[in-house]
Amino acid sequence: MFSLKFEAQEYRICKHCSEFNPDKDAKFCIFCGKELYHVVRQKFDYIYSKNPAIIVAFLAKVAKVDNKIITQNLSKFISSLLDKIEMFYTKEYSGFRNTYASIFEYEKNQGRSISELCSNIRISKEEADFLICLLLDLIYYDKQMSANENTLMENIIIGLGLNLISFREIKIRYEQIYNFTHENTQQKQEKHQDEVKITLEQAYEILNSHPNDDFESIKKSYRKLAKEYHYDNLHSKELPPELLKITQEMMKKINQAYEIIKQARGI
Repeated sequence: MFSLKFEAQEYRICKHCSEFNPDKDAKFCIFCGKELYHVVRQKFDYIYSKNPAIIVAFLAKVAKVDNKIITQNLSKFISSLLDKIEMFYTKEYSGFRNTYASIFEYEKNQGRSISELCSNIRISKEEADFLICLLLDLIYYDKQMSANENTLMENIIIGLGLNLISFREIKIRYEQIYNFTHENTQQKQEKHQDEVKITLEQAYEILNSHPNDDFESIKKSYRKLAKEYHYDNLHSKELPPELLKITQEMMKKINQAYEIIKQARGI
């Protein structure tokens, strides 16, 4: 992906009257009264029509579906998603993290339509996978996808010319995994995933079993899940890299749950 490097212009030279303003903190031209073209605005305009900003805009549109209240914790989570965008595009567009936050707020309140966003982006397979996982991360923050969120996601998929059936398969897989992994993903900042304890009750739930099931039934359920979530099996289905990482975490939880049940039963 090729992009011209951003170069800030001298903002104190007014774009309207070409006069030089000596005050570095001035927001408006002292000669004509027009707003000066500060670096913050220059960066906003530069990145606004480019892929990372459009992905931020999609994120903003999803965030406002169902008039979702942006709590402090959700705000932090969205901030972490913006960090991911910054990291994903760091080679082509570095130094725009604060600009992404401004674009998110702008697009959440007004900005472009989904149709405009879809028509203004040319997206690679890697970017498409990244976008889908990013939006699903936000949607499943509260562990469920509403009808409005589903409609919006499918409109985005269709608008981008992506495979709708493949998306639905990813969504099903994502929902299965996210039910068990999302809480621990949030805890990961403080505690390593392997160290997160699973209760006996949760262990049965993870293996789709019940405390009164015999061990052979539990073993069959474990083997079925282990085969389903095995890396080689999922990798052959060409799932997005980020989703593969989540499936690996789920596989760890399946193994951990199985060991907890064995230990509880003295096996």
